[in-house]
Amino acid sequence: MVTLTIDGKQVKVSKVATILEAAETVGIHIPVLCHAKKLLPYGACRVCLVEVEQMKGRLIPACTTPVTEGMVVTTGSAVIDKVRKTVLEFLLVNHVVDCPVCDKGGECDLQDLTYEYEVVGNRFKDEKFNLETDEQNPFIERNMNRCVLCGKCVRVCDEIVSYGSYSFINRGFDTKVATAYDRGLDCEFCGQCVSMCPVGALLPRPFKFKARPWQLKEVDTVCGYCGNGCTLTLGVLNNKVETIRFNDKIGVNDGNLCVRGRFGYSFINSDDRLQKPLVRKHGRLEPASWNEALEAMVAGFEKARGEKGLGILSGGRLTNEEYYFLGHLADKVLKTPHLDHNGGECYKGVSEGLAETLGIKASTGTFPQVEECDAILAIRSDLYETHPVFGMVVNQAVKRNNAKFSVISDKKGKFTKLAGTKTLLTKPGTEISILNAMAHVLLVEDLACTDGVEGVAALRAGLADYSPKAVATKTGVAAEIIEAAARDLAKGKSKAILLAYGLPYSAYSRELGIAAANLAILCGAFDGDNGGLYLCGEKANSQGAIDQNILPRAGGMSAQEMLTAAAGGELSALYVIGEDPLASYPDRNQVQAALEKVPFLVVQDLFLTDTAREADVILPAISFAEKEGTFTNAERRIQRLHSGVKSPGEARSDLAIFSMLAGRMGDPLSFTGPHAVFAEITATVPEYKGIDFNGIGPQGVVWGGERLAPARRKLVAVKGGEPLAARFQMITGSALYHSGTLSARAQGPLAAMPESYVEFAYEDAAELGIKDNETVSLKGNGEELRLKAKVGKRLQRGVVFVPYHFAGAGVNRIYHGEAAVAVEVSKLSV
Repeated sequence: MVTLTIDGKQVKVSKVATILEAAETVGIHIPVLCHAKKLLPYGACRVCLVEVEQMKGRLIPACTTPVTEGMVVTTGSAVIDKVRKTVLEFLLVNHVVDCPVCDKGGECDLQDLTYEYEVVGNRFKDEKFNLETDEQNPFIERNMNRCVLCGKCVRVCDEIVSYGSYSFINRGFDTKVATAYDRGLDCEFCGQCVSMCPVGALLPRPFKFKARPWQLKEVDTVCGYCGNGCTLTLGVLNNKVETIRFNDKIGVNDGNLCVRGRFGYSFINSDDRLQKPLVRKHGRLEPASWNEALEAMVAGFEKARGEKGLGILSGGRLTNEEYYFLGHLADKVLKTPHLDHNGGECYKGVSEGLAETLGIKASTGTFPQVEECDAILAIRSDLYETHPVFGMVVNQAVKRNNAKFSVISDKKGKFTKLAGTKTLLTKPGTEISILNAMAHVLLVEDLACTDGVEGVAALRAGLADYSPKAVATKTGVAAEIIEAAARDLAKGKSKAILLAYGLPYSAYSRELGIAAANLAILCGAFDGDNGGLYLCGEKANSQGAIDQNILPRAGGMSAQEMLTAAAGGELSALYVIGEDPLASYPDRNQVQAALEKVPFLVVQDLFLTDTAREADVILPAISFAEKEGTFTNAERRIQRLHSGVKSPGEARSDLAIFSMLAGRMGDPLSFTGPHAVFAEITATVPEYKGIDFNGIGPQGVVWGGERLAPARRKLVAVKGGEPLAARFQMITGSALYHSGTLSARAQGPLAAMPESYVEFAYEDAAELGIKDNETVSLKGNGEELRLKAKVGKRLQRGVVFVPYHFAGAGVNRIYHGEAAVAVEVSKLSV
């Protein structure tokens, strides 16, 4: 630690702190334009100049100067103010003064500083910039006439997002921030640059001319898309979410957001939202009162209980409190063991695999720890597609901490572009063989951590056929790369193994969870100061669903088993909550048969989905932006949701609907709100014991602590999948711009990716004579899809990719849950 004096106050800080950081610890304000806490020090704008007694005769930038013992700093004086005022005058020489029509007005750092330092005139004269504004994309307006060359957009895109959209071009007075070849912006559209911009050079187009910042009510909540659990600040005006605000002072995401979190909010305001219950009468869905809908539900469920029983299938975006009450509803009221949530076999398989090997069903570390790891393995490059903000943490670990990074995947992606990354590009469905081979290397080369570990001898025997050379033949990954990736993990002091799971990744889920756990045990991932094994669920509260045991009871059927039973006439009712199986579940034909043949179907959702159209009763639910309660993200962090807008029409929370149904069926249990349910959770769910609902602050509470120790370390041998022998094989999964199927109802994600497509390796496209946007036929499993082609360099020859988010594309007609599907591909004649 270092002791220094700032404006007469004695300060004690870390020796690696800067003067600016030291001043902030005691509440001393030093103005900045180019500085951001999550970016490396830069020192471009010179607004933060201060005086250091030991360096008389010159002013130094506070944001880049490290503290030293005994340093005496003055942050404000007549000389300093004069210099800062001069700097501002220089910045305003060419800067257009269009504050009345600039959306940044009222929260512009330059505007605030000119007011603070009374810059009412300018001694320096020159022509104002007159550069063309870039409005070629639907997300971000780029008006470089307002730019002050702070470089924050360039740096955040490079350091955090690792995309590199921007750089400085030209020299001297002609210097400006531009894209490659000064073209229009075409990137991930995460909006990080918009958040960083201190002026109006970069603005969110969807919010343009909607409101002034002081008119907005700001409400902090948690994103309703993926399991990253990013804090969002809703900008609300007249009961409408008009924008997502930047806030790096709370939450674990440090203000970082992806395109979905920042621009995917419009579905909240959609006119297509369900606002009133619907009941099927004489073959048609007609509006009904809540009383009528509940009476129909009670009658249908009671009849089903007396016949072949009923099944409950939930989505992954309910709150913990709603999941808990749903479990009570299944066990005590509806008295059915058939309960599951989206993902079905995938979630069940992964959780069972971890329970068998580690005795837990969750990640063992927290996201920030990964940035400090020096060895990281990602299973599937899709982890960046499913959890982009967690992917940004990985970016920083590689770029700033020089972490050794390996990716096992059947296609290239954002992760594989990071410098120094080892890409183990494997044949679809053979990831387990790669993990087994890496474990084999650790055991054979005596690099494994085996003290206190069960099943070492049995695993050695089970891995006899998984030498790197043998696996290389099966998977197409060179033995040398497998060996190098294993050694990187063994040598690291802190290591992390990352695994994303969800609906489109259901093949071999139990085996994949076990193989990942085996490798984590052997490489000592649980023994370092940071990292561990990370399980990243696809939906916002996937971990909460597991914590609240929304899984089949003893003798109960899983999601897929329920659908199979319903299709075969072996189930009398289905209750589908916040999920659209027709759009997203594997084997659409079987799902369709299940929904058509089940005698009684109830759907509870935000929209009239394809699944809802088959229902006998439809109940209007509310979105995350209208809820109170908690989510638990993929690092076990419990966070509070806060209602920002009122629910549309007669829509109710899932918790309120469950409570009404339970009351109608004679259940005496009732709660006064989410806080009361959470109190019950803390009394019955061991992991949540001692956590106070009202004590959950902006950073949330991580159950089990920052480092969750495995309850056991047991190695279990599992077999790897066999590669598919086919000229073309189709794989499916997530695309960066979408999450599940809900994002397909939001204008932002749809603007980036409006429809489905089939992606080809450019070599295959050249062979078939296929070009971008041409219509292609895809035949497999007795079905045909007709999709537009997309040609790129991500895929291996013989592999085609179709995202699963779009109901109309019907990819689940071909995809039945396999790792890959043999398909026939042909170009359709015009």
